[in-house]
Amino acid sequence: MPKDRSSRHIFRLSVSLRCSQITGMTWIEYTALGVSCMIFMLGLATSLLPVVPGSLIVWLGVIIHKLWMGDASVAWKIVILTGVLTLIGQLADIVMGVWGARRFGASWKGTLGALLGALVGFFLPPPLFWLIVGPVIGAVIGELVAGRTFKAGSKAGFGTVVGSIVAFAMKFGLSVCVVGLFFLGLAL
Repeated sequence: MPKDRSSRHIFRLSVSLRCSQITGMTWIEYTALGVSCMIFMLGLATSLLPVVPGSLIVWLGVIIHKLWMGDASVAWKIVILTGVLTLIGQLADIVMGVWGARRFGASWKGTLGALLGALVGFFLPPPLFWLIVGPVIGAVIGELVAGRTFKAGSKAGFGTVVGSIVAFAMKFGLSVCVVGLFFLGLAL
């Protein structure tokens, strides 16, 4: 690398020009892509948590890139398709816990208890622990209030765990699909 100041500036400029000629991207496009990738990573990490809208955060990365870059971004079809996948992931997060409880024999009170347990668990420290344990405790309490045995309540609580695991997998998988469709849309 050259030692004097003007030569260093020219060297950096030439390296920068060569990089943009090779990739065909400007610094604005690199910045927009970098911001979107950081949002994707945050969204993927939070999509593993119950109740937290991680897949919506991933989709927000797609929308921000589209609004920032306009025609240089993905097509609106990709934005809409990824929005539909995000909606499916969010609905799965809500429905699968209820499905699991009902599948393992929970009454409507046990199901309601599981939902309330998840909601309350979101606000208790440490939230990750209570987001998992809260629905189980809620389902058991709901079943006991319904006049059922502790064994039936425990079975319903286990069902909420099974449903939550399925929801986590679906939400994370759909979030990965959203990121994949985004990069595929950029490449085309």
